[in-house]
Amino acid sequence: MKFNKDDALGLAEGLENLLDDPSFDPETLDHSTRRRLSEAARKLSLATEAPGDTVHRIAHMVHYNTNLLAIAAFYPPFPPFWHSFRRSSEHNLPTNSSFARVETGLFDVLSGLKGAVATHAELAEKTRVDPALLKRLLRYYQSFGIVRQPGDDEYGANNITQALVSLGGRSALPFIHSTVAPAINAMPQFLRENKRANMTDPTYIPWHQGQDTKDPIFKWINDRPEVLKSFMGWMAGQRDGLPTFLSVVDFEKEFARGAAESTPVFVDIGGSMGHQCIAVRQRYPELTGRVVLQDLPKTIEKVKASPLLGFDRIEVMPHDFFTPQPLQGARVYYLRNVLHDWPDEKCVEILQNIKPAMAAESRILIDEMILPEKDAPWRATQQDFIMGACVAAQERSHGEWLALFDRAGLRIESLWKYTEELSDHLISLVPK
Repeated sequence: MKFNKDDALGLAEGLENLLDDPSFDPETLDHSTRRRLSEAARKLSLATEAPGDTVHRIAHMVHYNTNLLAIAAFYPPFPPFWHSFRRSSEHNLPTNSSFARVETGLFDVLSGLKGAVATHAELAEKTRVDPALLKRLLRYYQSFGIVRQPGDDEYGANNITQALVSLGGRSALPFIHSTVAPAINAMPQFLRENKRANMTDPTYIPWHQGQDTKDPIFKWINDRPEVLKSFMGWMAGQRDGLPTFLSVVDFEKEFARGAAESTPVFVDIGGSMGHQCIAVRQRYPELTGRVVLQDLPKTIEKVKASPLLGFDRIEVMPHDFFTPQPLQGARVYYLRNVLHDWPDEKCVEILQNIKPAMAAESRILIDEMILPEKDAPWRATQQDFIMGACVAAQERSHGEWLALFDRAGLRIESLWKYTEELSDHLISLVPK
């Protein structure tokens, strides 16, 4: 009998009830029973995991190590930093070996089998990896659920494999390993040396210590073409499979009604390669008015040289958001994941550079996470620490956003939540 939605809901409810049952105590189970239950739950989690969650979980395994390191940093009786680092780094094997797998092309080979399987010798021939080494790697990958193994020497792709050959998977592993991981690994020592103070000074944060540089992260990335390439891919693919702000608001009805052809209806400030501009044009092909992408000159040059598919009826304009907004009277000034890159005082500066350009019908749309005070999602809290370690910024709670907007002379008019995984919200702002 085929497993259906009702079966799935019944199983989920049973597991939820079990977890909520105060009498449930895994310590009372014998070792064999406990392990069987744990393994079944782990494999079910992997089998039902969404591609975006897979990429984030594997790419950011360094965070799990950092949690262990932070304990050592905050509690002196624990072993010294380097001992903790050496031991905890051993648990980073799934990340490092997955990265190796990307570099050898094994992900692509397995995914290219289209549901079939191959022996380790056949895969070794296609990837040019020593067969003995590849067999050890495949055995290791299978144990972590990264590949499937239906027979003794039969290997194929599963949902985890497919996620890691996606744009997000290909980009996340090299980018996070080369750029983010050193900053995260430096965080415990940084916190110890700075008396566990919050990371608020963008001129001295774990980023500088981990990378041994005085450059801020965005300059460092832009000076390295290969890193920049993986960064742009990661920015494009990190929310694959998730809803967008257009899934919760009728943009044309809410913000563009009555606009003339000359009216800027959507100005994407700091919009990188223009993904959101394309999304607006594709969702509303008959939308009246101008859609404008703004970013720094170097990024705009890249857009002009290699526009993304669908980049039609979109204007480009070089603009630094730390200078006054040149487009007057736009219906929407849109900032997606811009403010989480900056500390409060810089965010206030960015917003105050937009305010003078606003007309009566203008709105500032902030597309950002709002961290709940209870049960915050792991992908959001993970991102919060990246912001702290790399740019001295943060993801913010509702109260923190309110205080920030108030300082900029703005208030929230409307609020829409559109993802659970990241607690993404669209926030509509008007002057106070």
